[in-house]
Parts: sequence; structure tokens; C-alpha cells
Amino acid sequence: MQAAQVIQKAKSGAEVLMIAGLATASLVNPEREAGQWAELQHARLKAVGQNEPVVVLGVGSGFHLVSLQAAMITFGLCGPLYAIDTCADSIAFARTRITGITFIHADHMRGVDDFVSRPEVAIWIAQTSTFLKHRPTIARVGSSLKTIEDWIVGRQPETFSAQLKLRPQIAAGLNAERSKKIADCPLVSIRDLSKMWDITSELKVDRRLFRVLEELVR
Repeated sequence: MQAAQVIQKAKSGAEVLMIAGLATASLVNPEREAGQWAELQHARLKAVGQNEPVVVLGVGSGFHLVSLQAAMITFGLCGPLYAIDTCADSIAFARTRITGITFIHADHMRGVDDFVSRPEVAIWIAQTSTFLKHRPTIARVGSSLKTIEDWIVGRQPETFSAQLKLRPQIAAGLNAERSKKIADCPLVSIRDLSKMWDITSELKVDRRLFRVLEELVR
């Protein structure tokens, strides 16, 4: 039987989820804290395409997601909003209080291939999307969320290879022998990708796909 959630009221009166004795948002004024975080994302949001997916790592109590939704409306953004966390309790808490967001529970123990192949992840990870991090939640949760961050960014050889499987057109443009060498790269860079790309290919579609490949290593 699942244990009951521990909820504490902030000084502002808002309910804050407690996890392992730690507050998942400010116990003074979580709405104000969330608004400040959302303001810091404005520069990023200005560059987001109108229908581009926005992905947030870190759910906490969800106050920052509400503030982000409001900011997206202000900037005229209509793309879907995804929120990822490794804490099922955070997602359960936020889901009952917030609508219009797709929540994704990431199990870091199941590996990167399982994560990127899930329909609710594959739908945005293989296209241009904006990735935002809620650093207070990442700092509280620790290594499990940092692992998910590595999977999303795709810079490590294992995570790069997993994401490449979702992009068969791009994979077809890489030199197979050169691509094997990414296993020796601490982090996959644009320079590494240039070495992997089949330079005999001159088709415009391939050059466009290379731009997508560069985006993968963001």
C-alpha cells in the first residue's frame, strides 16, 4: 500500500509536497519563487517556435510549471509542454493540480534506450524542442535527474547512439567505420560529428539533416 503524501502549508497558504523531509518548493511563498524562475526563462522562450515542444526537467510541487504555462501564453506559444521527474510522488501531486501538461515519470534504472523509445518521449526528442531545467528540483533529487539530463542532451556516446536510433535518415548519412569511434569520446562534439559524416554525400537533404544532427548535440 502506497504511503500517504506528506504535505505542508507554506506561509503564503499554498500546499507544498514534502519528500524525505525536504520541501519540493519554497515554504514561504512558492508562487513567488516559481514566478522568478519563469522570468529567468523568458530569453529562452523568445526563441521558441510557436508550436515547438517545451520540455522541463524537474517537477517538484509544480508551481514553476504553472508560471511557465502563463509565460508561454504571454509569448504566444502553443506547443505542448512536457514535465519530467524521477519522483512518482511529485508527478502524482502536480498532476492533480495542473492541467495541460504531459507528465513523464523517468526510471533511470531502466536505461537510456527504454527512455528515448517511450512514445511520450520519442514524440519530442527526435525533433527540435526547448529543454529547460528546474535547478532547485535537480539539486534536491540529485544523481537520478542528472542522469535523465544526460539522456536528453545526448552528448555521451551511449545516449548519442540511443537518440540516433530515432533518426534513421541521419544515421544513414554517417560513415559506419568512423561512427564506431564515438565510443572513445568522453562527450560527442560537433567536431566528432563532422568526422563521422559521409563527406561524399552532397544532397541538400543530407546537409539539412546534418543541421539536425548538430541540434542533437546541443
